[in-house]
Amino acid sequence: MSTPTARPRVIIVSCGGRKSSSQKPVPAGERYTGSYHLALRRAADALTHSGRTGRVLILSALHGLLELQDAIAPYDMRMGDEGSVSGERLRQQAVDLGILDADVTVLGPRAYVEASRTVWPELTAPLAGARGIGDQLARLADIYDPGRRSQAPQPSARRTASTGSVIEEIERRAAARQDEDARRAARHRARYATHSQLVIQHPARAHGCLTFPGDSAKSTARIRATRRFASLYRVQVHARSDDTRSLDVHGTPRDVARFLSALPRVLDRTEGRVSDVARLYGRWERHSAARPHLDGMPPRQRRAHARDFRAAAFEVVIDTLLNLPDSVPPAEDGLPPWDQVYPLAAGIAHYYWFDPAAEADPDETARILAAADRSHVTVAPVPGPRSRVAL
Repeated sequence: MSTPTARPRVIIVSCGGRKSSSQKPVPAGERYTGSYHLALRRAADALTHSGRTGRVLILSALHGLLELQDAIAPYDMRMGDEGSVSGERLRQQAVDLGILDADVTVLGPRAYVEASRTVWPELTAPLAGARGIGDQLARLADIYDPGRRSQAPQPSARRTASTGSVIEEIERRAAARQDEDARRAARHRARYATHSQLVIQHPARAHGCLTFPGDSAKSTARIRATRRFASLYRVQVHARSDDTRSLDVHGTPRDVARFLSALPRVLDRTEGRVSDVARLYGRWERHSAARPHLDGMPPRQRRAHARDFRAAAFEVVIDTLLNLPDSVPPAEDGLPPWDQVYPLAAGIAHYYWFDPAAEADPDETARILAAADRSHVTVAPVPGPRSRVAL
């Protein structure tokens, strides 16, 4: 997973029954030659401004998701036929293509839309509910040639309203999903840290407060991490005598605002790396190699090992983010994870490293500054001209 960057835009078009007669492999973008598929492609190009603002993929009943340049041999299969691509395979392809969290629009028959919904339940389907191929082609034309209706007599205002704003509806739904994604991400980050209103006391001085929810052990660990990340943003943090789960943050208004924006995001991404390490531990527990180390161990002790391993991994991940090593020694197969926290945790943090000094979101930083309390601003008076002293 800052205020989330826009999800990648992907338009998926169905394959077609009419295909190129070439018996040799040809690019998928050239294999399907039917008028229906070509209309789908024209609409996809319009929605992505010829690929500048999104990505176009073809959903093949046999091959699954295809890039336009992927070479494929002739075949004959419809979605739903025996041997057609499964939802599990589509999901894996989406992971491999880096589009599992994409904003997806599917252009094609119902079977292709439903197959895509197994991966993207909230996808947009502009052709849903169309009455036959003619209605589908009309909707596609509304996308790639929206001006055509202004040049032809309109049968009714109701018809124009229902078909003349297909692009606007697609964009509206995409924007609504982006807004919901932003709210969901903000709620998720609030699990790690929240911040108070920024208070500006002077053009060069401000303070805010960070609060760390959760159980005592986790909030304490996150407070320690925050102290270490603070120097990256040129701010100072101090414990509060009245609240052990909070830290005061001091610095220039912009530096404090950037840190208040960045810190929940830094912790969120850090915890993500730690969860990756914890999954390694979980897989090890289920492997036969764990039996010699776990046999006879009481459940309470096993839980304590897992808890301590995660806590130690959290510290190692932070060390690695702040001081990226050139390399990390590999883990050893014969040792239990709790005896080699460093190679496991540092290996994950090294491979998925991110710059914790670059996590402030510019838009949120601006909003924090705009909403700041300036009622206590004090500005030193400007000295006036010196009066002449009579001698």
